[in-house]
Amino acid sequence: MNSQYNASNRTSSFRSNHEHVQTTLNERNWEWSYLVRKCRNLELEESYDLYMRRLRIGYLSIFIFIQLLVTCTHALVLLTSSDLTYAYVDMITYLVTGVLIWLILSVNFRNELISKHGWLVYASSWLAVSILVLMDIGLNVYHATSNNDILNPIYDAYTLYAIYMFMPIPHVLQPFILGTAVTICYIINYSFVISAKEANQMHSIFNEAIYLSCVNFLGIFFRLMRDIALRTTFLDRRQYVEENLLLRYARDQERSLLLSILPAQIADRLQEDVRNRIERSKQQHHQRPGINHGCSNNSQALRRWRQPDHGTLFIEPHKDVTILYADVVNYTHLTTTLDVKKLVEALHDLFVRFDIASEEHNVLRIKFLGDCYYCVAGLASPNEDHAKCCVDLGLRMIKDIRDVREKRNLNIDMRIGVHSGDVLSGVIGASKWQFDIWSKDVDIANRLEATGATGRVHVSQQTLRLLDGEYFYEDGTEKAREDPVLQKHDIRTFLIKSLRAPMHDPRRVQRERQAKKLSEASKSNFMYNSTLQQYNQVRNQAKLEMCRELDKMPIGRIQITKICRRSTNLTQDEIEEETFRRNISSFCLLFRIRNWEIQYIREPDVMLKYSIVLAWFVYICLLSIQLLSKDPKYHYWIIDGVTISVLTAMLIISWYKKLWIMYFSDTEQSLPKYKLSRMLYKMSDFMQRSIGIRVTVYMLVVVSCIAVTAMQVLDCGPKRDEELIQCFHPWILTNCVTLLIGTAFLFTRIPFVVKTTVAVLITAAYTVLVVYEFDHIFDGSPPTNVNLNAKYSHFLLIFITLGIFHLMERQTEFIAKVDYNWKRQLMQKQDDALITNDTIKVLLVNILPSHVADFYLSTQLQNELYYEEYDNVAVMFASIKNFDTDKIGLRVLNEIICDFDDVLNKYSTSLRVEKIKVANWTYMAACGLDVTRSEQVNAPQVKFRNVSLMPNGRRSQYRNLGSEQLQRVPYGNGNTLALDMERGQYEGNVISGTPRLSSTENDNERSNDEVVKVMANFALDLMRAMRRFNAENMQSEYEGSTDYGMLRIGISHGRAMAGVVGISKPHYDIWGNPVNMASRMDSTGIPGKIQVTENTALKLRNFNIQCNYRGKTFVKGRGNIPTYILGTDDEYKGFLPHQPAPAPTQENS
Repeated sequence: MNSQYNASNRTSSFRSNHEHVQTTLNERNWEWSYLVRKCRNLELEESYDLYMRRLRIGYLSIFIFIQLLVTCTHALVLLTSSDLTYAYVDMITYLVTGVLIWLILSVNFRNELISKHGWLVYASSWLAVSILVLMDIGLNVYHATSNNDILNPIYDAYTLYAIYMFMPIPHVLQPFILGTAVTICYIINYSFVISAKEANQMHSIFNEAIYLSCVNFLGIFFRLMRDIALRTTFLDRRQYVEENLLLRYARDQERSLLLSILPAQIADRLQEDVRNRIERSKQQHHQRPGINHGCSNNSQALRRWRQPDHGTLFIEPHKDVTILYADVVNYTHLTTTLDVKKLVEALHDLFVRFDIASEEHNVLRIKFLGDCYYCVAGLASPNEDHAKCCVDLGLRMIKDIRDVREKRNLNIDMRIGVHSGDVLSGVIGASKWQFDIWSKDVDIANRLEATGATGRVHVSQQTLRLLDGEYFYEDGTEKAREDPVLQKHDIRTFLIKSLRAPMHDPRRVQRERQAKKLSEASKSNFMYNSTLQQYNQVRNQAKLEMCRELDKMPIGRIQITKICRRSTNLTQDEIEEETFRRNISSFCLLFRIRNWEIQYIREPDVMLKYSIVLAWFVYICLLSIQLLSKDPKYHYWIIDGVTISVLTAMLIISWYKKLWIMYFSDTEQSLPKYKLSRMLYKMSDFMQRSIGIRVTVYMLVVVSCIAVTAMQVLDCGPKRDEELIQCFHPWILTNCVTLLIGTAFLFTRIPFVVKTTVAVLITAAYTVLVVYEFDHIFDGSPPTNVNLNAKYSHFLLIFITLGIFHLMERQTEFIAKVDYNWKRQLMQKQDDALITNDTIKVLLVNILPSHVADFYLSTQLQNELYYEEYDNVAVMFASIKNFDTDKIGLRVLNEIICDFDDVLNKYSTSLRVEKIKVANWTYMAACGLDVTRSEQVNAPQVKFRNVSLMPNGRRSQYRNLGSEQLQRVPYGNGNTLALDMERGQYEGNVISGTPRLSSTENDNERSNDEVVKVMANFALDLMRAMRRFNAENMQSEYEGSTDYGMLRIGISHGRAMAGVVGISKPHYDIWGNPVNMASRMDSTGIPGKIQVTENTALKLRNFNIQCNYRGKTFVKGRGNIPTYILGTDDEYKGFLPHQPAPAPTQENS
């Protein structure tokens, strides 16, 4: 229970820390200064300015529409005046002003002119606002001086809203200066014209100043919030573009990676299978309750994934192809005499030349098998010249290897066999996939190479017929005529001497030209570009894409310019926009997909604290206006005290999280220490995240502001009470109601329908007060025009305010919905990218060993060497006896290899067993290929030497011991230096003559020798898996054969080297004496037995594993050497314990 509790606490702590980091990032991501910096860092400020210019033009067109509507409405209202004498003057003034404003602002629609003369934006805005203010104030002054009519200006708040919300002036400072200037003008007008004769003039002036100041702050707030929302939308779109490019690149990388080992037809099926499995796995993972989805990408699980399954076989038949086998003569001597760097450099140089040549001749390289390089022509795409391509490639390879021989002073040459026929190609197994080919014609090509002549291309009669007499040739070798496989299939062979056709032969020139095109097309592989280059390419491409994306960026639900020039021929972007618009309801702006709307309103409101602080400021302004307008009474103080306490508490809670993160948060603790502080922090966070709490806060704010406004009319009586006719100032109440409407639209993440409904209800309540309850008071207030019913003036101001805020909120809500839709698209892209990355991981770790795959995932090679050197690696070859592909079929081989790969999955601990390759019916694996155990690793930008792997941090020193006297190895423990030295000579190892010094070093050596024990256990598990397979599937097959389907295994260990060679197809291989000896232990072994070298046997005896001396066995290149058979029970359930026995005799030594 304690462990479960601790685990739960750790999980909870992890999630808390993770959530805190995300919370901190979210808080900062919505800061205006942070967004500006991010745009500049991403070099997006110029693009954002272009978008904002386009957006400001959109808002300007809406303002011109509103101005036209307001002017016409106001003019029509004036027609209701009791005396139209002065009404015509006002109407003409309004109409002329509207036309002038339209003409002045229309200059902003000329993009070329504005681009050349940016000052026109400021000049036209200032001039338009000046005309509007002069018209409004001028009419007041005119009527006051001409006939002493005191009128109330109607366009004061309207002008300020136009400045902050509609004028095309960029940034915030310039609109603030213009708004301040307009505010001062109206205060001066109010002081000297409107309230000059009032008893409480100063109170009236202060009320007007507070009201206009509040309108300014509302305008600034809406402008800043709009800029934050737009920058966030812009950056989200930039991220979407980048994710799309990265996804496109990742898919290209995935494709290139897959095509580097597989032809397109097999790659398509395998790629789709991997992606489908990953998607199904993720869906099942997300459906399980109580799982941390953030940890779903388990790379270990991907590596252990059985892929493809037993039921899937990625095999395809191919007719009329040509197979080329090339063997490096003297390869064994090369791997045992060269150090790792020289060996890998030589092999890399050689195989890169071969890869380039194969691409140039349109021949598909299949794989390396140690010293064997084999490929096929006419498989990836039909090619009638497939035989000629292979022969040309063979001649080119002989030339290339001789160039390398002279360049590096190596004693190597080539032996090449070419045969034409049919093959089966594909991928088998559950891990470490390798493309391969199978058929009797493949075996024939192999035998042609084995029986060929050094430095010659050995072809069959079938291939010779396809050469059309373009080459001189002679009869094949004597070995070929005596080879049982070639005799069985009645194969006659020939040696190519040289070209008969001239080099400028048109057919050859055309073939080489076509092959060159294919070669150039294939060079866009995943190994060419570095990570930094890819990053810069993606960033530059994203910058270019954003220029095109500007046309897709949202302007708003209402676009006057598009309405004016409606086109029937829509572009693809316009079609996508129209489709999105149809997915949103016209009036309520709700997603038609209910689930989307629910998720949208549940998104956290990071800007809530700013809305609350401005709402608190508006409340204070309303409270100040109330206190200046009426004498406060006892019950006023109670209501004011309760409301201001509630609002202040909400203000503190909403800001607590932000302030704590800014001043107290650190990387070591995720939440405040103290209970009260932690409670306030969680309440602040919950307030942002919960839609229910946000709506509650919103309603409390609105109700508080309504309460403080309603107190102005609280003590007013009915109409008959003449003493109370002037109990409140109607214009002050109307101004307060306009602030209430603005407050109703103040909160960003409250549903649009809720805000509109609240604003309409406030307007309706105000209408009831004006028309029914206090119409006698409003009738007596100053109108906005001479002889106009004062109530119409109040209604006009209220409805103008409601219309402006409603239109602005519709635009803002639409942009927020577009942003949310893009976020959903971004999340989909990210999910697709994750699936693609997981696919790449699956593909890569099934091509290369895990540690090399990790290196490739983090950085990519640019035709550079990657090699490793190990002091002790155990190598195993396991061959299935007497299974014939033509008779048994590849499905059986696939089943067996999948079973072996399942066993391999169990050996993925610190001493991992790596599958190296599968060659026909032989399975090769190695243990000890761990980069932390490597004595030397060379990779681009990752070069180090591990000096702490040998005892006491010393690396082994190897030297040739020459003709030192050696002693015979007894059949016992064999701990003397001489015995170790002789085993080294027998098995081809060169070892140190320095004796071991201490028991501690012996313990370290025993730990290092664990690789031999692990490999032996793995071999035993393979034996058991093969026995189980035979028992389940092969009971009645080949009853007369005692070794049918039995596994023959050879194991050796020692110093080895590994590396990645090749240019367009990464091939990881290991070289060294243990590889050669393990292969010989297999080829000379006994079916159903595990044969090991003497050195390996002595190591295994240290782990109490019985090793029975078999006798002297002839090994190519080594002569007669002692070999051992591991003792197992009949069912391969375990090894028999070691029992000391007499030493073998010295016969034939």
